[in-house]
Amino acid sequence: MNTTTNPLLVHGALLIVALCFGSNYVVAKFAFREVSPLVLVVIRAWGTAAILGLVLLFRGRRSTDAPFTRREYGELFAYSILGVSLNQICFLEGLSRSSATNASIMLVAVPVLTLAFAILLKREKATPLRVAGIATGLAGALLLLVPRGGVNLSASAVTGNLLLLTGSAAYAMYLVLTRPILSRHDPIRLVTVIFVMAGLTTLPFGLPGVRELVANGLSPSGYASVAFVVIGATVIPYLLNSWALARVPASIVAVYILIQPIVAGTTGRIFLGEQFAPGVAVAGALIVSGVAMAVWQPKVLLRGRG
Repeated sequence: MNTTTNPLLVHGALLIVALCFGSNYVVAKFAFREVSPLVLVVIRAWGTAAILGLVLLFRGRRSTDAPFTRREYGELFAYSILGVSLNQICFLEGLSRSSATNASIMLVAVPVLTLAFAILLKREKATPLRVAGIATGLAGALLLLVPRGGVNLSASAVTGNLLLLTGSAAYAMYLVLTRPILSRHDPIRLVTVIFVMAGLTTLPFGLPGVRELVANGLSPSGYASVAFVVIGATVIPYLLNSWALARVPASIVAVYILIQPIVAGTTGRIFLGEQFAPGVAVAGALIVSGVAMAVWQPKVLLRGRG
């Protein structure tokens, strides 16, 4: 997996990831009209695992595919909890309590958290500018949690933002920890195993709702929303993210989350009538500034590797 990769392909893939994830904030809001967040998590996990399993079945085993060791299976289980189970439960439960705009801005904290974890685990180096960026970004995230400055004052929104921050931390750790194993294994196989494991751990939480869904069904728009969440906001971006993680540092992958608030804020205003409150704008500006300081590395941004 050490062939040279065009850096434009890597950054193009990450741009697609940002667009997919950014659109999901609004589409998931439509899905919530007919499906609970926990049921959507279960559908998302099993739907993704099924689609990727079919891809592997038709593609066949490659001679370069090394089997996972027992230790690696243990690692993948932990990654499935961080990157899918905990991340998706917190994200969708948080999104159901907050606005799409607030949610997208809260998740912009992921690059800051990713760099913070990478530094703590000695995967990347700390510099004064990076430390200042982490502090600035976290200040913006905290502003969304504290009921001041024009941020939604309801207990539901604050709880939702706290859940979103927890999910962000889990996903940030997932990005940092999975990079080494992605350099050794095929991303499709690895992500498939992760989602199968996540499906097993999330099923008990959403099983009653899944049974009700099977019995009653959904409207055409409901099915379309759920299909996008599974394919457009999970299968495609998780695969592209994993492919990119094998080629650039985790902090560079995470920085593309900056695009998500633009997509979510615009579509949320158009389709959901959400307003961009002054307090949210300040929080977003702090987080974006923090990310810019924390991950700005021109040489790394322009370098691609296989």
